[in-house]
Amino acid sequence: MPVPSPAEVRRQIEEAAQAALDTADRLIALLDRIEGDADQEDGADAEPSLGAPEGHASQIVWLRGSDLDGETASAEDR
Repeated sequence: MPVPSPAEVRRQIEEAAQAALDTADRLIALLDRIEGDADQEDGADAEPSLGAPEGHASQIVWLRGSDLDGETASAEDR
């Protein structure tokens, strides 16, 4: 079996990570249906949020970052 290229390895890892995220979403949805409305719990939604950082669509997009170097950018560039 030939050794996969770095691009193929990355694609496979991203595919597996997305499958894991989809599975987690399904499990969370199932638990939400079992447990009912979280806002009716004692303390409502006082627990910390585990979602994506503010202003980002997902943790994956946030994790990948960008090629911008914010340390050298002026305030006008931001």
